[in-house]
Parts: sequence; C-alpha cells; structure tokens
Amino acid sequence: MKHIFRILAVIFAFALLFAAYGGRVNPTIWTLPSLATLALPVIAIVCLAFLAILLLFRQWQSASVIFAAFLLAWPTLKLIAPVNFGTRSCDDEKQHLKVLTMNVTEFNWMKGTEPSKNLRYILDQNADVVVIQEGLVYFSFEHLKTVAPMLDELYEKYPYRKKHFYDVGIISKYPFTELEDPILQQDSLGYFIKAWDVDVPGGNLRVISMHFSSLRFTENDSKILESMDKPSGRKKRMKSVLDKLDMGFQNHARQAEALRQIIDKTEGDVLVMGDMNDTPGSYAYRTVCGEDMNDAWAKVGKGPSYTFHANHLYVKIDHILYRGDMRPIYCRFDKEGESDHYPMVALFER
Repeated sequence: MKHIFRILAVIFAFALLFAAYGGRVNPTIWTLPSLATLALPVIAIVCLAFLAILLLFRQWQSASVIFAAFLLAWPTLKLIAPVNFGTRSCDDEKQHLKVLTMNVTEFNWMKGTEPSKNLRYILDQNADVVVIQEGLVYFSFEHLKTVAPMLDELYEKYPYRKKHFYDVGIISKYPFTELEDPILQQDSLGYFIKAWDVDVPGGNLRVISMHFSSLRFTENDSKILESMDKPSGRKKRMKSVLDKLDMGFQNHARQAEALRQIIDKTEGDVLVMGDMNDTPGSYAYRTVCGEDMNDAWAKVGKGPSYTFHANHLYVKIDHILYRGDMRPIYCRFDKEGESDHYPMVALFER
C-alpha cells in the first residue's frame, strides 16, 4: 500500500505542476498544457483531497511530495486564490481611482423592456472609469429599451462615453482620447481590443479594454462531457470539444501577443481590464502580463475566485491588470447583475 501511495503521489504532484506551469507553453506548439492549466482549480482540489488522505493514513513521505508540489505551484495558485490578510488603508494625500469591468451580455436586450440589472449595478457602483464587453456589436446599447429608464442618470454621471462597432466600450467621468494604432484596427485575429488615454486624477492613464475570442464552450458541450460514460459516439463527442478548445487557445495566443505589443509601446501607467476568456497562469495571461504587469486580484484579493458561471463552468477569466505608479487598495468580484460573468471592481491609489 505504501508503494501505491508513493506512485500516486508522484503522479498527482506531476499533474499539479504540469497544470500550474502549462501556460508557459505556446498552445500553437502544443495544446495539452493549456488544457491542463484550464483545469488547474480542479486538479488542485483533487490533490488537496489526496493530501488529506495521505495525512490520515500517516503516509508522511508521500504527503511531503504533494506538499512540495503545492509550494512549487503556489506562484500560479495564488493568482486564483490569493491569501491576503487585513485591509489596506487609503492615503488621503493621494488621488484615488475606482474602476470596473463587466461583460454585460448585451444588457440582456432580448428580455424586452425589463430594466437592465447590469446597467443598474454599474451606475450604483459609481466607478470613475468603466469598461464593458459584449455591449452589442451592431448598434449602440443606448438604443435599448432595457437601458432607456436609466439613460438620464448615465449621461449625468458619465459625460464621456464611447461604444465601438466592436463589442467593447468605455464610460468615464473624465475625458479621454482614443488610441489610434494599426494593431487595434485588425479584425482578422478575431479579437476586440480598444485603448484610450484617460485624463484621470493623478495623471494620464492608458486604459485598455480586452475581449478575447470565446472558447465557444456551450451548454451542449457541457452535456457532452456529462455523458462521456455513454459509449455511443464518445470519441466523436470528445474530439468536438477538444478541437474547439484547441482553436480557442491558439486564437488567444495571437490576441495576447498583439495586446502585448500595445503595452510595450505605452509609456507610463497602464490599466488592462476585461474578459480574456482565459484563466490566470494561461499562456495568454502570462503573455499580457509579461514581466511588468501586476494582477490586482492577486495583490489584494482574498480566497478562491471565479467570474464566469455558466454551463457548469466556474472559472476566473475576467481580469484587472496594471502597471506603473498605482497601488491597489482593494479588488473584488461581485455576484451581481444578470450576466454570465460577474463584474470586477478595484480601487487604486496614485
């Protein structure tokens, strides 16, 4: 029994480390590491349960292998479930900036005339700068009946707004100018990225809203995975899901590399927010962060997190990343609104 525990400990430890650092491998070269990184939270939970079993049976050597794997994987695990104690206080002599990002799922315009809970949440938060994703592709969300009851409040609170043909937009209390760059004009990569230089307290800040292409994982795909115990068509069903994920990860790699070019061209403070459709530690995430971007959630967030919650998937794919003379005071995700994404809010000191 002791030998079996040791073999299993090595296998579990390898799986944990493979998932934690799979994001260092470009998915255009090899996709399996990206799949493992996507499954990291589940793998970590399984390893934690196995560690408890080892401790229960007093398998100290095997337990030490799993424990060591957790220590080595911690730089990635803390991006998902950071351990930050206490609260940060604000310096009254500094400027403060509250920001919000939300995938608004087109303000649920197909629900008729019922006021949008997503816009209501945004207005109630009273953030200084808000970026949205899935704000409608073909026409302005301001024409929707679901937001009409709140337009006067929106216009009063946020005099500066821009909704693009693409699905990203910005609403701001402060004036901004849109960045013109050839990279942002490309649509062949299938990504939506826009950038603005916003004249916020504490000095100019480049705000980038990102919405990488969806993995297209649908409720039907979830049912496919749930029915994998049925032998009929099992291989075909699995191949359908894997092909979809494979293409999605490769698209994210190209999109992240394009966004990273914008960051590298930027001097001064940068704030990148939005729906990456990929998890912390992934190749896309690591590429965008590079060596200079910080994750607000990892710095001041607390505990496990997930921002996407549809189709039986619970993963953190929305992010607030920053660089420069900015100090996060808090960062949180609120289980509010009616989107399949939870919004993220952060307060910065500058």
